[in-house]
Amino acid sequence: MRLRGVVDEAWRDIVSGTSHAFMLMLILAALVGGLSAADLFSIRSIAQQVDRYIASGASTYVIEVKGRISGEACERLSSVDGVLASGALRSRNDKVTSAVLPSAGIPSLDATTGALGVFASSTRSSGATLTARDYDGIWLSSQAARSVHARAGNRLALRAGGRVRVAGVFQYPDDGRSTSYDYVALSQVPAAADDFDQCLVKAWPVPDAMQSLLQSTVSSWSSDASQQPTISQLNSTQGTQLDAVKTFRERQSALAPVVMFVSALFAGYAAVRARRLELASAMHCGEPKIALWLQMLLETLMWCCSAIIVTAPLIVWALTHMETGIIISSTTLVGILSRIPAAALVGVLAGASMAMLITRERDLFRYFKNR
Repeated sequence: MRLRGVVDEAWRDIVSGTSHAFMLMLILAALVGGLSAADLFSIRSIAQQVDRYIASGASTYVIEVKGRISGEACERLSSVDGVLASGALRSRNDKVTSAVLPSAGIPSLDATTGALGVFASSTRSSGATLTARDYDGIWLSSQAARSVHARAGNRLALRAGGRVRVAGVFQYPDDGRSTSYDYVALSQVPAAADDFDQCLVKAWPVPDAMQSLLQSTVSSWSSDASQQPTISQLNSTQGTQLDAVKTFRERQSALAPVVMFVSALFAGYAAVRARRLELASAMHCGEPKIALWLQMLLETLMWCCSAIIVTAPLIVWALTHMETGIIISSTTLVGILSRIPAAALVGVLAGASMAMLITRERDLFRYFKNR
């Protein structure tokens, strides 16, 4: 039989319903879509876990030593791979005392531009991009802003007279993070000084040499053991570390391509094996087995590719609506999700070929008897 005849016969079987292509397409589409969705939501769950971890301040580290932190060295850490923002702080003797609440001044800290970026993104898993306008004035913690009824952009009346512009308000929830900054006012100052008290570094993934990076910001070391720098997490209640790579690799849905291959192998095998009497009869009438095998592959390809096309919008939707970039890129996500339809395609073709190989003309009468 010529190739054209094989193609025509395969098309007639599909159109007439002999191959049950529509039913098989629906079954395979459900498998591909279900397993793809399971893996996708598992990846999103891990991404959300990482997002919560960073946003809680668990991946923000603080080194503290009174008056011996280099502001410039601390700011330079933001250029290290994995560091989202870094900046230095130092205490001020004066407080911001508003006319609204004259009996309780707000503790004031000097902050470098990087430190303001750390606090501006204190509840986000990314860094913050600030403009010159954001440095014109003071930044208040959300608790401090509420106490004096201030909002970003307002001018706060001071007890001593005059007003100060509130450049921004940063969120600092009571979720286990250090209470050192829950009621403060930050004023931007140049980093060119070695007398800062603290250096804050927000990072993801956290560099293995984080402790060394933090210690590199100390401008001078004291021989007094009681005056050595201390390093801590901004929020230690979320655990000392989160191994997102291990969690990603060990997710249960990572086996989805294997499950898909086995399921597709069975589907392809069953689809052809169910027609063994028809195929053996065709061989008995002189049809070459290779032509029948090619016909089965063409029919299998038709309903398998249709199932993949039906589920393709799921990947498109995932790329446009689901935030997973915090652990993997969009390109990597496409590659991961593509393994499932690829496993489906290989599985059904392998199953169909296996069923065709064990279908023999000499078993025609046995097939007829057991139909």
